[in-house]
Amino acid sequence: MQANDSADQTRFRSKPIAGLLALLAGVLGAHRLYLGSSLWWLYPVLALPPLALALQAQEWFRHPAIVVPTVVALVAFGEAIRFSLTPDERWDALRNAGLARRSNNRWAPVFVAIAALVAGTIMMVSVMAISLETLFLARRTVAR
Repeated sequence: MQANDSADQTRFRSKPIAGLLALLAGVLGAHRLYLGSSLWWLYPVLALPPLALALQAQEWFRHPAIVVPTVVALVAFGEAIRFSLTPDERWDALRNAGLARRSNNRWAPVFVAIAALVAGTIMMVSVMAISLETLFLARRTVAR
């Protein structure tokens, strides 16, 4: 999704805000809505129905449907990192073309990228641990 997806090119788009939205509400597509993408709605359409299905189970974190919202969240974390680590000049050329105001970010995007990396790592390790535990418990049950 490029900057030309946006219908409104007159509004300044901040790199740290886009990264924070991807980090905190990426599953809802808030970062894409902020950036003016016409396809922002894909994130909640893909993530929320399987999440609702998984939450109906007693052990929702073991339900197979939880994989889809997890993948959507990981994609959003990746986008938070990508947005945050894009150089200011490139960001302005893509997202703020034709505006007099220029990005002058210092450490805020770096901290957003670090937080997204930590959150994504925790999520991936948690999913992997739960999946392996489920696999080993299933094999042990079959062996009996």
